[in-house]
Amino acid sequence: MKDKLLIGWSSRDVTPDKPVNLRGQFHMRIAHTVKDPVTVTSLAVSAENCKNAEESVIWVSCDTVAIPDSVLEMSRKKLGRLVKDFPVGNLVLNATHTHTAPETGGSWHPPVPKGVMKSEEYAEFFTDKVAEAAAESWKSRKHGFIAWGLGYAPVGHGRRAVYFDDLSKRPGFHDLPGTKTEKNARMYGDTSDEKFDCIEGYADHSTHFLFTFDAKKKLTGAVINIACTAQETEGISEISADFWHEARIVLRKEYGKKLFVLPQSSAAGGLSPHLMFNKKAGQRMLEMKGISSRQEIANRIKAAFDDTFSWASKDMKDEIAVKHISDTIELPRRMITEEEYLKVKAGLLELEKIPPSKAEDENKRLADDSVIFARKGRCQRVLQRYEEQKKNRNCKMELHVIRLGDIAIASNSFELFTDYGIRMQARSPAAQTFVVQLCGGGSPGYLPTRLAQKGESYSACLYCNVVGPEGGDILVDETVKRIKSIWGMGPA
Repeated sequence: MKDKLLIGWSSRDVTPDKPVNLRGQFHMRIAHTVKDPVTVTSLAVSAENCKNAEESVIWVSCDTVAIPDSVLEMSRKKLGRLVKDFPVGNLVLNATHTHTAPETGGSWHPPVPKGVMKSEEYAEFFTDKVAEAAAESWKSRKHGFIAWGLGYAPVGHGRRAVYFDDLSKRPGFHDLPGTKTEKNARMYGDTSDEKFDCIEGYADHSTHFLFTFDAKKKLTGAVINIACTAQETEGISEISADFWHEARIVLRKEYGKKLFVLPQSSAAGGLSPHLMFNKKAGQRMLEMKGISSRQEIANRIKAAFDDTFSWASKDMKDEIAVKHISDTIELPRRMITEEEYLKVKAGLLELEKIPPSKAEDENKRLADDSVIFARKGRCQRVLQRYEEQKKNRNCKMELHVIRLGDIAIASNSFELFTDYGIRMQARSPAAQTFVVQLCGGGSPGYLPTRLAQKGESYSACLYCNVVGPEGGDILVDETVKRIKSIWGMGPA
């Protein structure tokens, strides 16, 4: 059933006013300065006369590395106190995966030094703002139009180098317990190596746009879905939204300073903005242009936006089907073998023998100790998974599928390798399918392909994968099944 659209937007600044630990690297980084603000942006959509609020959605994009289940739960609980006519289970959060945003929880790093905001304190502040933005977007809904279109912006590049030989058998190779295991692949591996074979996987440059307009058909906001995470300057020790900050600036300069920009990362588990070859040529071009790599990415996003908008805006709609399915699915665990368990256990014992850093520089000492802390934590989680799998061989994941006219939006909680996203899009009956990773609501970590799992390395080894390729197959099937059900092509 088609009905008039109601659309609402809101945004909040979630930049802390205290020093804070950043999440995204093994070592602790205390940020005392802000390069640019981190924000959350909320879009609420419902049908005007629809009596079933379960069909509605509030989608919030967050400048953060991930969405812990605790953050999703806190946000929903707080939203429920602010609005009474919205089913809080229909609140969906996605992370842009900037590696330069404050930590929102978990035990990745040791306790922060005195005077630094604790992750629990930041999580309270962060979820307050998420709930405020979500509530405001819901309460401010008005009649509006949407349009959608497909463009191309080369942002994400394959980051897993594949070699002709087994890296673990090379002279001088050392195991790094709690970090990764390796065979014939390496994330950010040296492509000048004489035994370099290829870059693993496909780089998806397709860029999905959903544009929103007010009742007078004036552009109000845009959802931008690209297969790349926001980690171009991931190693700095300043708070930053990464390249989405520059993208917002160039888009608002052209389309109005009040334009809402909601970024989504499509399936990009094996991708990043970093070049794996042609690095010197790429740097030379940046220097000739006199811009940063982040500005270059923003310009590419804007070029795709400009072209797509010029055509999509000719086909605005305000009477479309609005549907929302949310469900919890079960995915098989990536099982830990007894041999792996014993090896990780031995590795943990080695790490526990490492004494605290004696570096004179406090920051160096903090970084050294936090790396060992993180590695030990990763080993401990593998050992916990080994015990958990004896009781339950499956993991749960919250899945949302939304229909807005001829487009579908599908969530997942992983850093999902691109092949799975492509399979979802290819098999979907929707004209366009926005696959959105890092949405929280269940199983964390990377979900690799069989090819990646064979090569191992960071992102495709036992430390990184709670769910493996078999689970990826089921995730694709369950997602496509629900998309088809919304299109009337079978039961949910």
